[in-house]
Amino acid sequence: MVSSASDGLRSGNPPVRSREGTGGAYFMQASSGNKYVGVFKPIDEEPTAENNPHGLPLSPNGEGLKKGTKVGEGAFREVAAYLLDHPKSGEEGGFAGVPPTTMVECLHPGFNHPKGVKTKIGSLQMFTENDGSCEDMGPASFPVEEVHKISVLDIRLANADRHGGNILMSKDKEGKIVLVPIDHGYCLPESFEDCTFEWLYWSQARKPYSRETLDYIRSLNAEEDINLLKFHGWKMPLKTARTLRISTMLLKKGAERGLTAFEIGNMMCRETLSKKSLVEEMVEEAQEAVLPGTSEAAFLEALSDVMDYHLDEVVRSQEH
Repeated sequence: MVSSASDGLRSGNPPVRSREGTGGAYFMQASSGNKYVGVFKPIDEEPTAENNPHGLPLSPNGEGLKKGTKVGEGAFREVAAYLLDHPKSGEEGGFAGVPPTTMVECLHPGFNHPKGVKTKIGSLQMFTENDGSCEDMGPASFPVEEVHKISVLDIRLANADRHGGNILMSKDKEGKIVLVPIDHGYCLPESFEDCTFEWLYWSQARKPYSRETLDYIRSLNAEEDINLLKFHGWKMPLKTARTLRISTMLLKKGAERGLTAFEIGNMMCRETLSKKSLVEEMVEEAQEAVLPGTSEAAFLEALSDVMDYHLDEVVRSQEH
């Protein structure tokens, strides 16, 4: 992918700026010029960054468009979503199907350079041939397993920006609809305040997870994920690592009790801007239960107990 994009630039095929989204995103062409091979998102053109091409105002305090994110970190999150989308055992490609994504440097006058042409750093994601996004079509025809795989990814990564426009639709060799999740610059925030999952409103989210999906969820390990990202050069801030630990814990405990994607996801999203989500309330309860300066391990142990209590309450309420 990287060499194909590089060959395209050397062949005189310039980056093509996307009209979608709030940040700078460029389709990178193949050397033949008749197809796209990747999508490049420069760090300095992210929403509210200094060279954003859409004229968005600069962030006064460095906070991103979504609570708990910082301007300039979107590219790391894009790569992290790909790295953490582990394959099911014995399969190629990630469980949710996040397209291959990596960090690159790129120099070209076709990017947004208000202060002179400079090398850009950003994420490069493999271009996915598609038939449009989920915004272009009602969700009734989406296979349950396809919706579930995206729900698992979004819950794990506490995605603050999942909408129909960033789930692409394509078809496999048998003609079955495949959903492809893209745009993960607002996953792994430092807080749960802005978690947004459009699939909560789709009927598939209320169906139980399959045995295969439950096996996959059981295999997840937040500590291994944090170490994997560290190995690839992203030492996660403590608050971001905590988000991953909490959301993975909630997913595993919820799935173990037979809760659906809707029920688990609903605990992470606010009903109104001012009413905290259940997961935010759980975190506060756990913080109140431990002494200030307590270790992360002790906090997580307290949270585990709090979470068990609340999830068991949910299960009990369903039985009556």
